[in-house]
Amino acid sequence: MTDRKIKQETWSVKELVSSIVNKKITKPKFQRRKKWNTVPGKNDSVPNERDYINFLFDKKNSVHSITFGQDLSSSGAPYSNIDGNNRINAIKHFMNKPFEIFDYLLDDLFKLLDFNKGTNIDKFKNILKSADYDDIIRYNRLDRYLRSVKMYDDCFDELQSMQNEIDDEIELIKKKLKINGVDCFDSTVKISVNLFEGYTTDELSQTFEEINKYNSRLTETELLACRLYNVVDFHIEDGDFKVRLKNSIKKYYETKSDGETLQCYKYEIDGGINAHDFIVGFQNLLHDDYNFIEITATDGLSLLFKLYKTMYGSFDNTFTTKNVNDFILIIKQSCKIIQDTTEKIFTTKLNDKLFNKSCQKKLESLKKNNLYLIISACVGYKRKHISDGEIIKSLEKCLLYHFMTVDIKDKEDRERFRSYNMILHDAGGAYIDAVSKKVLSSPSEISSKITQTIFKSLLETLCREANAPHERKLPNGSNMSDKRRQLKFFAKTLMFYFYKDKVTVNMLDNKFSIEHIVPNSSDWDGEMDKDRTGNLVPIIADINSARGNRSICKYAVSGIGKEFLEKINLIPSVEEYDAVVNHDKDTPIVISVEKYNKMCEENEGKYIVCFINSLFG
Repeated sequence: MTDRKIKQETWSVKELVSSIVNKKITKPKFQRRKKWNTVPGKNDSVPNERDYINFLFDKKNSVHSITFGQDLSSSGAPYSNIDGNNRINAIKHFMNKPFEIFDYLLDDLFKLLDFNKGTNIDKFKNILKSADYDDIIRYNRLDRYLRSVKMYDDCFDELQSMQNEIDDEIELIKKKLKINGVDCFDSTVKISVNLFEGYTTDELSQTFEEINKYNSRLTETELLACRLYNVVDFHIEDGDFKVRLKNSIKKYYETKSDGETLQCYKYEIDGGINAHDFIVGFQNLLHDDYNFIEITATDGLSLLFKLYKTMYGSFDNTFTTKNVNDFILIIKQSCKIIQDTTEKIFTTKLNDKLFNKSCQKKLESLKKNNLYLIISACVGYKRKHISDGEIIKSLEKCLLYHFMTVDIKDKEDRERFRSYNMILHDAGGAYIDAVSKKVLSSPSEISSKITQTIFKSLLETLCREANAPHERKLPNGSNMSDKRRQLKFFAKTLMFYFYKDKVTVNMLDNKFSIEHIVPNSSDWDGEMDKDRTGNLVPIIADINSARGNRSICKYAVSGIGKEFLEKINLIPSVEEYDAVVNHDKDTPIVISVEKYNKMCEENEGKYIVCFINSLFG
């Protein structure tokens, strides 16, 4: 057995880059992907490559060591990068394309080139932008450089008259790319290196975890890549699922290697699956199947890791064949139930016709912790053998209440109603984990506080908030009546549920539009909101076109038009309508704002009662 030892060495940047180019250093599977920005951004707390390279110019030494491990299980025993991936990427990026990091060094040269109107100047500028460090340092004359980059025939005639000025500018740039204007960066700057020799890959992954355990920039998911590296004692029983999972894992590592300097770990389809790969691959697979599941997060602990830990208590000694296969089945069932719930709420012909699927997009607004609690409830229900229909009813209340509560404007009202919203919690960490465990054991908690009385009060509050009367004086003369206010989510939902209940299937093939009972073009004296929820009605387009902005007596009153208006029972009688609006002039005039508001309140009450009955009936 080879003795394990740790050596401390000093490499030049040139030696480091040579080892990278010759693939003597690889990036292991447990190493995180690079995260540094190229240049400083608005968020100063995020490290960037420019600042690090400036640090190396100043100190001429990396100071903090880059750590490599000698992987005995690999042929040729290459070194794998244990710590310092961002620093390696920054150094290699600078040597490959220094002007992507220090673009401002070309400013004066480009100002000079811009005096020349030649057709190939932009092409020459792009060549300079992508030049590597050695190309620029070796530069001595324009004509020779153009030949080396195979642009002599294209550009020399255009630039010949400026050769001396260009050469002088590039000499100034070369000085700025050297240490103290004299020494080459790659031969002068030294990199402190720790070499772990004689260690197995598993031991190296543990070393990575130990080095980064207290590093606040390393997420818990990234640390679990090493902690669970050697957890492989489980078997996935569903063969078809296993094939899809392996392809998902392969895609994850391919994405993880994008833009990396080092040769990265590649997952082979015939390889094994450790616990980290299983969770990451499963979540990405669910993301492909359900758009409400996010791809494996790079910040914090990913959704499926949180769920697994809550369901089985720990990551230690819990990845058994029984637990893993139970987890696959119950999470897939839970996601299907969530999808079925949203389809019940939002997906029918009428919803597509009225709202162009805009309501369905609400599901995408759910945050990780919202889904954490919702899926925990589904798992709890399934463990108690509750039927899918009952689970969907519970989730329907929970989701609709959540979506509507977060839209309340008044702070006091919002705080009052959010106390019944079980899936909305500002705190994360241990607190949200405790809530998840509570929901897992008592899943009805997810919606039990949302009573008919509470939900009705919420809807009435939303209706009051949406009512925004503004004052008008006759004669008017403004164009405010032409500008229609956007319909709120709660109002769309009330109308949708109302029509699901009232409108027969044979009517859904018609084209619908949301119209004003009292016309949008109406004028009035005093304060009134023409866009009140109770004045808006989804109506068959052909019925409405027969009316225009005239009295409701012009609505079609026979055939499907008569049947439709009778079923929805939102349109007042002609006598009631005439007591509200006068059509004697070209512009309809609201003659009683009081009676208008009464009509709206009655219709809003009908919408609310129908919704509550549908949800709690």
